Amino acid sequence: MAKITIVRKVARWGARRLLTRLHRVTHRMPIELRRIERGRVLVVAPHMDDEVIGPAGTLLLHRQTGSQLGVAFVSDSAGDPSQTGVASETAQRKLEAQAAAQYVGFELVHFLDYADGLLSLHETQIGSDLATLLHEWQPTTLFCPFPTDHHRDHQATAAAVTAAIRESDWHGEVWGYEVWSTLWPNTVIDISEVVEKKRAAIELHASQVANMAYVEAALGLNRYRGLRVGVPFAEAFYVCRESDFVELTEELLLRL
Repeated sequence: MAKITIVRKVARWGARRLLTRLHRVTHRMPIELRRIERGRVLVVAPHMDDEVIGPAGTLLLHRQTGSQLGVAFVSDSAGDPSQTGVASETAQRKLEAQAAAQYVGFELVHFLDYADGLLSLHETQIGSDLATLLHEWQPTTLFCPFPTDHHRDHQATAAAVTAAIRESDWHGEVWGYEVWSTLWPNTVIDISEVVEKKRAAIELHASQVANMAYVEAALGLNRYRGLRVGVPFAEAFYVCRESDFVELTEELLLRL
């Protein structure tokens, strides 16, 4: 037991060192205001609405550029009955997700249907499912929550994406997006021209915005992100190669 405790302490120390190094490096480097390049994009979303709350503006710009878009929803998004008053919101949320997907322009909509709130119990299997999807869809770019996003399902999704990359040997850029907490960005996309479309995409998840001010929160963050680069609205990301994302996620989450 003492040996395990020491190992865990060393792992946490290593993760803190990596986090500190990442913080110092990203704060010393200028944030790159990038333009969208046409590609084949797969978005991994823990819940039905994360795909638009986080990166919808960037995805809309991708669609305008001619990119092919796919989305994989990891959880069944059933919700918490003690808060929603219903046994499950899955059926309603799938209808809303399909409507939002059609609006944004997703060609692939894939539901994995793992239990909402319990994704951390199924990271290995989710990783295998995502590895299959990476092989079949062959994206050039992968969007997923940043590993420290402050929701356990979002962190579990980042861990599962890491497992999928290892299993599939996929290569490409990973764009870590923010939903429940901010990240240290190295890339920003000007979404000013599509911000009202992002608003509309989020509002299509009607059962969610009825109870939470997701529109105001998301666009407020986008307004704040725009200040740094001198544009009205922007989305911020941590962008890296797949190998760097695997290393980062494993240090921050999987070795603790």
